[in-house]
Amino acid sequence: MTASESFINEPMKAADIPTATHLTFDRLDERHTRVLLTEWLIVWLIPTVAWTVLYGFGAIKSSLLSGFWPHLLPLALLVPILVLAPLYARHCGFAVRDHDIHYKNGILWRKQVALPFNRIQHVETEQNPFERLHGLATLKFFTAGGGSADMKIPALATHQANDLKALVLEKAGEAADERA
Repeated sequence: MTASESFINEPMKAADIPTATHLTFDRLDERHTRVLLTEWLIVWLIPTVAWTVLYGFGAIKSSLLSGFWPHLLPLALLVPILVLAPLYARHCGFAVRDHDIHYKNGILWRKQVALPFNRIQHVETEQNPFERLHGLATLKFFTAGGGSADMKIPALATHQANDLKALVLEKAGEAADERA
């Protein structure tokens, strides 16, 4: 940059900010609900078994915990799991555009991540045992300078994850060639 090409960084008014284009998100595979239910129910089952054993052997005693109702206490947590897992899965999705990829999730606290292809260093495919059982995979995207994934897209059919990985790596390579 020469002296005549000095850097200018003028403030911009909120009204002058261009509107973002509307993104149409693709839903994740419908098997995502089953994977979430499996994972969440296992997490629920461990403390439920511990509670049942401890309460059953009398290790937990309290005047508030007399009668039959404490046996039903773990079931109170089961209902939200059965309701929230499908709802959460329905609110997840991804979108691919010419220069970036987006992922959204969340029910009450919603999150949307955008990752430009020119920032992506590498992409990993990961499968936990439940995803592998259902033929799903998670794509993990990494940028420079971080040790953890900058974006993860779970619950993609294995072939779809591989195809998307190849596309993203191709786009990231094109972006790197343009910079060079």
